Amino acid sequence: MSTFGEEIRRLRKKKKITQSELAAAIETDFTYISKIENDRVIHSPSEAVIKKMAEVLDTDEEELLLLAKKVPQNLKNTIVEDDLAVNFLRVIPKFNQIQRQKVQEIIKDAEKNN
Repeated sequence: MSTFGEEIRRLRKKKKITQSELAAAIETDFTYISKIENDRVIHSPSEAVIKKMAEVLDTDEEELLLLAKKVPQNLKNTIVEDDLAVNFLRVIPKFNQIQRQKVQEIIKDAEKNN
């Protein structure tokens, strides 16, 4: 799996834009984009900056947020408000491989139906 910086670089190159162009689009300095792409930032960008990047790079903002090791606000809300989510997160570390595969199947099925 690639790092957040590697993914930003890959997506930027796929869109054929320069670091300077990406920086201008998200209203930051191109040196910051360089540091991100080379995994040299102390803290990953804010959720707002990552959302802007996702929009410019035509990619899923939740995936970028998670790759940056940030929990999207809507997932935070679900975790806080949904008892099932809380219970699930408590027990998932104890799942064996078969249980994990069953959960993956349920997730795939839910995604198809939504």
